[in-house]
Amino acid sequence: MTAIAWIRREMRIEDNTALIEAAKEHREVVPFYVIDEELFRKKELGYPRVKFWHDSLLELEEMFEDRGWDLVVRKGKPLEEIEKVVEEAGVDEVFYNTDYTPYARERDEKVEKELEIPVRGVKDLVMFEKEEITTNQNSPYKVYSYYRDKWFEREKPGPREVPEFQTPVIGSHEIPDLESLGFERPERLGWIWNPGRKGGSERLESFREKIGYYEKKRDYPAEDATSKLSPHLKFGTVSIREVFQAAEEARKGGADEEGVRTWEEELAWRDFYFQVLWNWPETVEEAFLQKYRGLEWNSKEEAKRRWKSWVEGRTGYPFIDAGMRQLERTGWMHNRLRMVVTSFACKDLWLDWQDVHDYFSRNFVDAEVSAMVGGIQWAYSIGTDAQPYFRVFNPWTQGEDYDPEGEFIREQVPELEEVPDEYIHRPYEMPEEVQKDSGCIIGEDYPEPIVDHQGQKDKAVEKFEELTN
Repeated sequence: MTAIAWIRREMRIEDNTALIEAAKEHREVVPFYVIDEELFRKKELGYPRVKFWHDSLLELEEMFEDRGWDLVVRKGKPLEEIEKVVEEAGVDEVFYNTDYTPYARERDEKVEKELEIPVRGVKDLVMFEKEEITTNQNSPYKVYSYYRDKWFEREKPGPREVPEFQTPVIGSHEIPDLESLGFERPERLGWIWNPGRKGGSERLESFREKIGYYEKKRDYPAEDATSKLSPHLKFGTVSIREVFQAAEEARKGGADEEGVRTWEEELAWRDFYFQVLWNWPETVEEAFLQKYRGLEWNSKEEAKRRWKSWVEGRTGYPFIDAGMRQLERTGWMHNRLRMVVTSFACKDLWLDWQDVHDYFSRNFVDAEVSAMVGGIQWAYSIGTDAQPYFRVFNPWTQGEDYDPEGEFIREQVPELEEVPDEYIHRPYEMPEEVQKDSGCIIGEDYPEPIVDHQGQKDKAVEKFEELTN
């Protein structure tokens, strides 16, 4: 009996549910990866994400070799390539780890429908999926806090070992380089990531030592206090069960309870947004809250100047600009900044949230459809359990509160490096003499604020109230 373990976004052998289930029930297993031509053709895939995926896949191939197994790699359409391997290896069954995006659902349903052997999807990406956690009326949750409470009440599985198996000898393709896939490294991107299983394990171990400080330091971007595990969870170099177990071990080892609990809640948020995406897949294209689907946003073509200033980090709001430049430079942005820059794109610039989503998808190394749509719609006040439209992040005070000394701003916006502390958050207020002394002339070296925050906030709230009332 021979099975395919169809690997997609779980770049690991350890605690890989599809691989485990295939090996439990079949003597021979074909670990199989399809470089999906349809995905590369249809989706907006940026270099940071593809680079992380590519390096992780190369390492995964080596890890299988080290264990005496062969990872079979093909390039093409998933159904067609699976059919070929089924015939070549005499495969009886296909296992895969369930994914929850509209594209993944359509792809997997097509394989299940058209393949003439059993195809089984298993839960791996999340702790709890689909309708596993529901209200007392058996409907999916729309409010995170209620979902979170049940998420923590449920018993959670731990990581599992992969049973031994044999792999049949069949042909495999060489993994193409990034250039042949059509991706070149952006000029300003500095690569700070260590992809793959080894990088994920090292990152997890490093964070476990400081998880106790997470609650106290997580909102300060100048602090290295967040896990930076998001791309590793995105590409499955570590599993959610492994990271939850690591957090629990840190708690038992004496880590601060508040820090551990707050970080575990991030995992609950992750599951929450996955179940929102599964139960309301239309939110990829439109607002979760139907009453706000009539809002008319400004596209990036209609608001070229504002869009360009926001993307390039030249809005005249230092905290905003620091976040946007961090994204361009690293493919990642601190979570506090993600909320603030997205709120600014909405309430201050009135930019179309779909354009924001497309830009983030191309530039974030950890771009995850569920969390990206959920987070953007939260900041835009149009999503499930969203921030109320009348609560607007103040881009001035956010910087003052969470980067009080301007350390992060100076790191990301070098033209402000010599600006005195008293002006670092509002450099447009510098007298001419101070501008000259700091080597930062407003309007030349660094822009004046492109909009008036209070005025734009009032306009945004008015637009929401027109539909609300």
